[in-house]
Amino acid sequence: MSHEKWLVGGVFFTVAIILSLVAALTWSLGWTTLTIATLLFLILYPLAWLALKAYQFWCLSIMQLTTYTQMLREGEQNLRFKKQHKDNLLLELQNEISLLVHEKSDKNQKNKTVGTLLTNILDAWSVPVCLFDHKLQLRYRNNSMNEILQQPMLIGTYAKDLGFHLDENNFSHPIYDDKWQCQSIRYVQQGKDNWLFTAIDISQLLNKNQSTTQNNLIRVLGHELRNSLTPMSSLADTLLCSEVLNEAQTRKVLRRIQQRSDRLMTFIEQYSQLSQLPPAQAKWFDFSEILVEAKAMINENCEVQFQGNNQCYGDANQVAQVLINVLKNAQEACIEPSCKVNITLYSINNEQVIEITDNGPGFANLDNVLTPFYTTKTSGSGIGLSLCAEITRNHQGQISVSNMTEGGAKICMTWPSAK
Repeated sequence: MSHEKWLVGGVFFTVAIILSLVAALTWSLGWTTLTIATLLFLILYPLAWLALKAYQFWCLSIMQLTTYTQMLREGEQNLRFKKQHKDNLLLELQNEISLLVHEKSDKNQKNKTVGTLLTNILDAWSVPVCLFDHKLQLRYRNNSMNEILQQPMLIGTYAKDLGFHLDENNFSHPIYDDKWQCQSIRYVQQGKDNWLFTAIDISQLLNKNQSTTQNNLIRVLGHELRNSLTPMSSLADTLLCSEVLNEAQTRKVLRRIQQRSDRLMTFIEQYSQLSQLPPAQAKWFDFSEILVEAKAMINENCEVQFQGNNQCYGDANQVAQVLINVLKNAQEACIEPSCKVNITLYSINNEQVIEITDNGPGFANLDNVLTPFYTTKTSGSGIGLSLCAEITRNHQGQISVSNMTEGGAKICMTWPSAK
């Protein structure tokens, strides 16, 4: 049973109780039937009028509030509900509805303002943007999208008619080639999928990255050339300055120059062809022989002590390049009269370990020591140790750098040995 029927039934029941009590009272007083009927009729009229007014007041107030709420829901802002008495029980409900309406109005106004602001921003944005609904019909496009596509983009046009293709939740368009970074965002609104498509021109960034890569490659190759050609030039100059050439010494110098030149040419050819470090051609080789060759590329005031295995597993050319870089860095950083470098080669758990320590001041910045092109020296390119790290990773290994407690730097390179 509805609340209205309960209310009507309650009113009729109350009136019936009052009339019954009056009839019983007058009957007990010995009134005649006609007199009792006349009295009941006279009482019934005002009771009925009061009951009707109470019902009308209740129903009318509820109906007015309902109508007021419905009109507000439809967006009518000028509608006003009549002012209620302060003792009216519906006053609090009316105040709550009015407060809710004001909050909704303020929220709609803010949303409208934000929506207008976003539209203005997107219209002025240089990034092409468009929006499709769940039917893949165009709902919005900014000025940049219009300029790029150079065709009418009417609201309601299907995406396929504009040249867009949806594949695996990603939009694509023939005009947006590899020089564009496209992104498709799916979001749900009112339980239906909508799509936002954006495209960013990255041609300048690609050109900049390509130029940076080329410059870095030139710096790496130049660094390695200087590391090898400078001592080779010094050896040749020593021979030229001698009045009498010793055949044995001359052959020894020329042999070292030839060996280093051959290795350096092989390294540079592979590096320049692939524009990156070539894959390591790992095999067993004599580490002592590579070390002798590397020591010949540095000054005589650098004392190198080696202990451990003579056989090493790796790419001989790349390992030789690591030794030259490490020895050269140790010599340049050393502040002692004589530079001392200790190299240890050993294997543990099928892992090959090369430890190199020196008597220098240690690394000034451990966090950036392996960062390409970072250096704390007044001269240098900051490539040497970063190239060592890259060669170690090229052997599927790891490199760690640290400063020893007693002073000096320590470099540890580890990679898998042949099974």
